[in-house]
Amino acid sequence: MEDDRGGLAATAKAFATYSLVPYLGILFCPGAVLFGSLGVARSYRRRNQAGDRKSCYFSVIAGVVVLLLQTLLWWILYKAPEWAREF
Repeated sequence: MEDDRGGLAATAKAFATYSLVPYLGILFCPGAVLFGSLGVARSYRRRNQAGDRKSCYFSVIAGVVVLLLQTLLWWILYKAPEWAREF
């Protein structure tokens, strides 16, 4: 089997980076969490991938935090017309 050194970590970082796009980034958050989690699990099976493990942990945390912030932005976008009618 071919060694996939850093492949999952790079993919997780890419998803985490793209998740920072306002509003559309919410589509990339689950990918950051999924690939980051897979990368963490794989890094524990292969002992010499501590650098990839840190990167994957960061991607998981960033994916969750950005998902929460993106959800807040979508909620504000949904509620803004209602708030505007009140004034």
